[in-house]
Amino acid sequence: MGFKLKGFICLLLLLSSCVQPVLAEDSSENDSTSISSGLDKGLTLDLLNQDPDPVKPGEVLEIRLSIQNTGYEDLENCVIEIKPEYPFKALSGETLVKNIGTLGKRYEDTRQKVVKFKFGLENNVNEGKYPLKVYIYTTKDNSRLTLTKEFDIEVDSESNAEIEYISVEKMVPGQKTNLVFGIKNVGNSPLKNAMFSWDCTNDVILPVGSSNVKHINLIDIGDTANVSFEVLTNVNTKPGLYKMDMVLTYDDIEELQTITEAGTVENQKRKEIKSKAGIYIGGTTDFDIAFMERSPTGDYTFTVSNIGNNAANSVKISVPGQANWTVADGSSNSVVLGNLQKGDNTIADFSLKPAAMEKELPIKFEITYTSNDGIRQTVERELSLYSSSFTPLAESDESGGGNSSSLKYIGLAILVCIAGAVIYKKRQKKIKMKNAQEDELNEIKFDDPDR
Repeated sequence: MGFKLKGFICLLLLLSSCVQPVLAEDSSENDSTSISSGLDKGLTLDLLNQDPDPVKPGEVLEIRLSIQNTGYEDLENCVIEIKPEYPFKALSGETLVKNIGTLGKRYEDTRQKVVKFKFGLENNVNEGKYPLKVYIYTTKDNSRLTLTKEFDIEVDSESNAEIEYISVEKMVPGQKTNLVFGIKNVGNSPLKNAMFSWDCTNDVILPVGSSNVKHINLIDIGDTANVSFEVLTNVNTKPGLYKMDMVLTYDDIEELQTITEAGTVENQKRKEIKSKAGIYIGGTTDFDIAFMERSPTGDYTFTVSNIGNNAANSVKISVPGQANWTVADGSSNSVVLGNLQKGDNTIADFSLKPAAMEKELPIKFEITYTSNDGIRQTVERELSLYSSSFTPLAESDESGGGNSSSLKYIGLAILVCIAGAVIYKKRQKKIKMKNAQEDELNEIKFDDPDR
């Protein structure tokens, strides 16, 4: 019985001498054992610095670690390793396992090594401190030492936003416009419970059918939220550049978390961003063209009206090349109209030849002008014009020859004769009446001399 007990004890001692310490990787139960195991043998690990400090989401982090042997024996085949967990991540081309060789014993120059590591940080990280686990394992005399240590890495998550764009640079007075603002999250944390508002100088621009305030529940990191407004300005607004003030407010997520942990939710912090932009009011206008009359010589007269809400300078109307209508030889295809204020109209004459007679033919016009923002503009218009046949005066004179001229003179002579005869008869009648009156008076005097 005693022999069997002694044999069993010897077998246990033999097995225990063959067991080697192993690396405590991710097990929390083995962390304290591995740390003490390393410390018992004089192995220490310290974080010298981190760059940047604090680090922001999405950035690359570089750390410098100091490994030191304070024991009285050399530590061979020392390996240091980082196994990144959220929010840390490995970078392509950067190794997170490094063999630093042998650490000399205490008081030797080779007892200490400094190692650098680079790794990344996720984008969606809130502000705070996050543990980074570092593992060391080494061998000495066929024995294995392990050490696991955590370092707190400070992360500074900054919330920020900007007005990335405005969809409209110019507005036409009296014309409804869809005004869109692009709000981009350029920070490192989501924007929540955002409120955007705008205001124009002297209320020149006003929203139609809604207020000038819009709410946005969430803008994720790097995303852009679009808010749109239907706006209108008065038709009599003076052309020019007008200032627009914009305000964006939102919850500061990091400050909100800190306050919530403290139990004072009523002190939630709001962040405010103010900016301004310019919008030009004015610019283009509109025109209307109508047929007015046609002269016997073949000239067509048109009325040109400025029916827009802005003045037009250096206005010119042209008849471009087209199939249905051509400008007569020797005539100009354009007419300079000068300046046309809002509501003004004028006329333009063109000598035109139609491609077919007695038909409704479309005719195209081009109106070029300088808008009140100094830009040369072109407007195209088209209307339907009836092409009727006619005989020019010059042709009728040539075909009639001397006969027409003779007829004119004969008719004129006849009119003169008739007029003369009428006048002669009237004069003769007056003379006869006068003579008759005188004869009657003489007879009265003869009969009664006393009269």
